[in-house]
Amino acid sequence: MSQQPTGQPMREGRIIVIVPDEPGQLARVAAALAEEEINIEAIDGRRAGELGIITLTTSDDDAALLALLKANLRAVTSDAVVFHLPDRPGALAGVAQLFGQHDLNVRTIHIMHRLAGQAIVAVTTSDDDLARTLLDSESLL
Repeated sequence: MSQQPTGQPMREGRIIVIVPDEPGQLARVAAALAEEEINIEAIDGRRAGELGIITLTTSDDDAALLALLKANLRAVTSDAVVFHLPDRPGALAGVAQLFGQHDLNVRTIHIMHRLAGQAIVAVTTSDDDLARTLLDSESLL
């Protein structure tokens, strides 16, 4: 396995796309990338409640993110910690307090989708591996 200079295992670059769990969504993703001549090198899909989570690698991640944005699709790179939590007051505050107690600095945060009482959140932190261990494994996407 290749190593980053810090001695941490290198993560393969991936893009995570959140879509409604309904027919035609995979076609939207594939068409958006095909239109920009971006090759899908690997793909995985699964359900998370009423949402579909499509994880893929491409020939050009930066161009892929732009193409997906242009197609009005919500996507983040795999360096983000993506999780779901109840869509109710205080749920995000609890996660933020947990991160603060462990001296994690939140660098970016996006509420990617809200549906059926759940919110899908993507964050990058000063230590994403630690952030993943602090979250309930059932909530990670």
